[in-house]
Amino acid sequence: MVGTPVTRAEVVCPEFGLIMDHPDGEDDPDISLHITTRPGDDVTIALGDDLTWVKFARDRTAAVMNAWGLGGHIPAATLVVSELVTNALRHALPSVEVRPHPPVLLRLVRRRRSVVCLVADPSDRPPVLAEADFAAETGRGLYLVAAHSRRWDWAPRRDRPGKWVWALLPPPPDASR
Repeated sequence: MVGTPVTRAEVVCPEFGLIMDHPDGEDDPDISLHITTRPGDDVTIALGDDLTWVKFARDRTAAVMNAWGLGGHIPAATLVVSELVTNALRHALPSVEVRPHPPVLLRLVRRRRSVVCLVADPSDRPPVLAEADFAAETGRGLYLVAAHSRRWDWAPRRDRPGKWVWALLPPPPDASR
């Protein structure tokens, strides 16, 4: 996949629209343990830099989907978030010698019954959908993201180092309601 274009300060998500590159509160030094919510159903959560935060991100995603009345999105959303956050924590953080670094951010954006899951990390390297060894224990994360989303892509951050990796979720099974 090629990076999605960024206009002025927005990530372009086809079939969903424009998403601001800088969520509210991103410059807040205490963002790591609180959620900021803006009108338009946009939740941003800053995560720590070890893999224990994957479960936190997954649990918080399920809680947000429930709060939005989108319980049908929970299976796909939690799987996609788990994979995107795991990839960010494993592959996109600088070495221990280069700390502090910008936090990994998880964003969930809703428009009606459509949801985009976004993860920002400090690396400028694009995600790579590499040839997977299906006998290996790792290496299939982006295949899972692709299989459980309508589309996914990435975009460089506009005014900061790093990128957003995003996935547009398919309609939930209960979307006919």
